[in-house]
Amino acid sequence: MKNSFLTHVPPMGIYETLYAFQNAFGTYMGEKGTHPWSQGFPLTTQIPGGPKMPENIKIDSDDLKYPKAWGQPELRKTIAEYYNHHYGSSIDLENVMIFAGGRPGLIALLMFLEKDIQVRIASTEYTPYYDMLRLMNREYELIDSTIENKFNPTIDQYIGNNSNIRKLILLSNPCNPTGITRHGNELKELVEKASFSENGLLVDEAYELFHTPPC
Repeated sequence: MKNSFLTHVPPMGIYETLYAFQNAFGTYMGEKGTHPWSQGFPLTTQIPGGPKMPENIKIDSDDLKYPKAWGQPELRKTIAEYYNHHYGSSIDLENVMIFAGGRPGLIALLMFLEKDIQVRIASTEYTPYYDMLRLMNREYELIDSTIENKFNPTIDQYIGNNSNIRKLILLSNPCNPTGITRHGNELKELVEKASFSENGLLVDEAYELFHTPPC
């Protein structure tokens, strides 16, 4: 539009993603064999063997106070013990940080990231990630994610060939909006290759409790 004050935005962009998914995989996202978790899928039923879902929550004056600056040590300790029990890890509360949601946590991590670290991110990732990178003035490199590779870049593509720079891989798993999910040996390989030397890994979305047992 001539002399428009607004940049062009495609209408209902989510449908573009859904049609692209169908063209690439031959089925709609959400049908049997696909996992549309990336579109938001809060657990609203009781976890097997867990406590009943609360029907109401009592709030008193203590609950309305500002949170503690140290992130609630008791909660951090409980989270650490959960992972140590179920996954054989050896972390303590000093390895756990608490944030008011995923986005504040991601922004804080990007804010405190060392300036020389390059972020590597797929071109079809959750679009607010790019806003965060731009606002935090972070250097990043896009990894090709297209119909040709079924929106699933290889681990080696994420790692890249340049060993002279420190890199942080940023991804959502399941990916929002493509639904691609790395699991099992592939996820293990990604973690191993991105957890040592000059590489790091920042994973958003982790719906472990959608599986029995968790994975």
